Amino acid sequence: MKLKEKFVEIYDTFLRGQDPAQGKDPDVFWDELFLIKINEEYLSTSLRQINEDQLLAIKDRINSIFLHAVQAMRDPLPQRRLHAMQTLTIVLGEIFRKKFHNWSFDVIHLLTGLTHADLVFRTLVQGINDILGGDESLAIKVVALRLAVALACGNDNVNKNSLNEYFMQKDIFASLIKVRELSLFDLGTNRMTRADQNLKNLLQFFVMVDSVDLAFEAMALLGLLANYNKYEIQNPYLAHLATLNDDSVFQKMAMVIVHTCDSMRRGYMEVIDDDEMSAMSKLTSALSYVTGMLWNPKAQDSSVTDAAFGLLPDGRVTLMLVFYDLVNSNKRFLHVFLNYSTSKAAAAAASTNPQAKPAEQLTPETTETGLGSFLSFSSYLLQHNRTHRTTPYAHLCLIIMLILVEDPNSYPLLCIIPLSQDQPSAPSANSVSPIVSVRLCRQRQPVLPMVKQARPMAAVLLDVILGFLKHNMKKKLQIDCFRIAIAILFSLASRFKSLRVRLPYHWVEVWNTLQGLVKFLQSNAKVFEHHQDARDLVAETIDLVNYFVTYGDLIMPDPASLYALYYEIVRSGIEPFTDLTEQFSFEVLPPLPAPLPHHDLTSRNRLNLASSPTTTTPPGSALPSPTPSPGPGATSMIGSPPMSPYQSYSGFRSTSPAAASVSSALQQQRMIIIDLSNINQVYTFFFTHLLAWRDANPTRSLGPDLVSTIIKNHYQDLTLTPIPLDAFLTQQRQANASGLGMRGGAASPGPTGGSGPHPGWDGYSEVPGKVHFFRQLTRFVVADLRDVSRQHAAQQGKTSMTTMA
Repeated sequence: MKLKEKFVEIYDTFLRGQDPAQGKDPDVFWDELFLIKINEEYLSTSLRQINEDQLLAIKDRINSIFLHAVQAMRDPLPQRRLHAMQTLTIVLGEIFRKKFHNWSFDVIHLLTGLTHADLVFRTLVQGINDILGGDESLAIKVVALRLAVALACGNDNVNKNSLNEYFMQKDIFASLIKVRELSLFDLGTNRMTRADQNLKNLLQFFVMVDSVDLAFEAMALLGLLANYNKYEIQNPYLAHLATLNDDSVFQKMAMVIVHTCDSMRRGYMEVIDDDEMSAMSKLTSALSYVTGMLWNPKAQDSSVTDAAFGLLPDGRVTLMLVFYDLVNSNKRFLHVFLNYSTSKAAAAAASTNPQAKPAEQLTPETTETGLGSFLSFSSYLLQHNRTHRTTPYAHLCLIIMLILVEDPNSYPLLCIIPLSQDQPSAPSANSVSPIVSVRLCRQRQPVLPMVKQARPMAAVLLDVILGFLKHNMKKKLQIDCFRIAIAILFSLASRFKSLRVRLPYHWVEVWNTLQGLVKFLQSNAKVFEHHQDARDLVAETIDLVNYFVTYGDLIMPDPASLYALYYEIVRSGIEPFTDLTEQFSFEVLPPLPAPLPHHDLTSRNRLNLASSPTTTTPPGSALPSPTPSPGPGATSMIGSPPMSPYQSYSGFRSTSPAAASVSSALQQQRMIIIDLSNINQVYTFFFTHLLAWRDANPTRSLGPDLVSTIIKNHYQDLTLTPIPLDAFLTQQRQANASGLGMRGGAASPGPTGGSGPHPGWDGYSEVPGKVHFFRQLTRFVVADLRDVSRQHAAQQGKTSMTTMA
């Protein structure tokens, strides 16, 4: 007979439906069983090979294993507690893989039986809680954490995992929860409900763990529990994350987020190295241009790289969920995160313990800021957003960016805000510099201009958004994501105007991208015309272009950037805008006059305009030298365009275009009123001058440089209407401040019929009509967190075996 190790022999008997404890002292048998080292591979494989009906047939044996393992978690011997939790983790993980007809009923019936379910699972959660919050060794705490992850990730739909209800249990202090939700959460209080104590112990474990991977699991578990039925119940984890006020915890969380973003970014770089500073990269790029081949064998076949990118990012991207919850609900965390840098963290660690060796991610050579690391990773994720799995994570990253730009306290870290008309503000001693250098994705064409100098973080954010817009225009358009991207640009532009910030940036890329989006929507109008959110996207895109046309002179750092916008409008014409208004049944007020003969020039081949004028190439430095001694009317040190050409228009209505939106009974859809007067005025005004120049110079041809010169020479004579587009952003911010929009809850219609530029501008908010996105997201979070936890456990097991050998 082939010899078997004792663990295998005992569990073979269990899985055949027999009782190996029969004829023995039960207490002695179970004490000895949990002293035996677990053969995890055997137990997992054996349970996986048994189908659902076979498992239910031996439910008495499964009950016995599960109940005694839960009891052993309270054993005074650490080895028994460790082996009991390892057994529970494997049994839960493999049973959760099965496809039962009635998941909750069958799983509970199989593990504990219906009679004792409440008592056993409460004991299990309390045991996890006691171990994480007690004086156990780190090894035991790690296993307890992974047992909690296995329990929370049992069902792919976290809201249908009834076992998570035991993490939400409330005791006699239920009334205290409602009081404490309105106050700051103090980790040192002695009066806590069971849910409070669970959170406290998880956070205590999180602070003490040195491994970033394990700290990641603790954070990700908090995020998952905070999203369990958060629309149906008063979730205590979500409430306490919102009221947490411990900077030491926040610093650790920021460190884990930065390290995780950096690690996920390196995953993309391992597929294709897009570092333009590398000489080898430059040589490879040059040779590939000439020969059409790449040195990297992986990159020679595009299908290989596409498949590699399709697996990215790894499961650690689940951290974005708890990051969103913290940024969305906790202003203190947002402040700490925006002011976090790895160099500051390394200095703080060295001052606390000079003899301690700094962790690798905290060395000055690998310095990252919190926002910089997040934007860097987001640029890779958003440009490689090609699978059903990456879509919700890309959506979530865009939501986080929108929260950042809608928070006025973020702008000292996004750009240089002038303290007066002639003095830019300086960063405080406790904040990171707003001028940084961040690595962004350059793996897909077309790429944005390479800026080697440090620049304001707002410019980095603009690059990330433009990269998303450029590389995600496809017929299966992610309309909600595009609406968020447009909202980010709208919010940034409005805030720049109100703060008198003239951001140094290659603005011509913004104009090219917006014009490209308008033309894309125009050419695919038949595909999108019946999609309600597509109508909102079109309206918001036109409003954004109109905003830049109307207030560009108050935002642009130099006249050339504004001239480039006018150049793009002249080159494209007014037809893309008017065609969109007709396709999507928008009403244009005031009505546009008869169009100019736009093809008069092009039909005679007299106007050959490139995609961008050569005179608007951005300067080599991202931060031009300040102009000396600015005049009293100057609002920025970075140069000033000519005086605004906008004049008052007495006939303009006082309300915003969105205020006139009404329901159309015939079309069964909301009417949106668009004002194209300023866009049409720019086009008509400069095109008229081009026609006049053509008639005066019949033997010469109009080129990009000459068109730019004509725009520059006649700019002072342009008259535009001061359309009150700022009201759109004001309404949105007021809605957010009132707990609507991004902050959750149903957005009740305001004076204009909604909380944004157009009624229903809630494509990025947690209103009831949009919560399906967050429910879809948690499905991927559950699967990814479960997988990455198993991977970490397997890696830890291999490391332990290597160490023992």
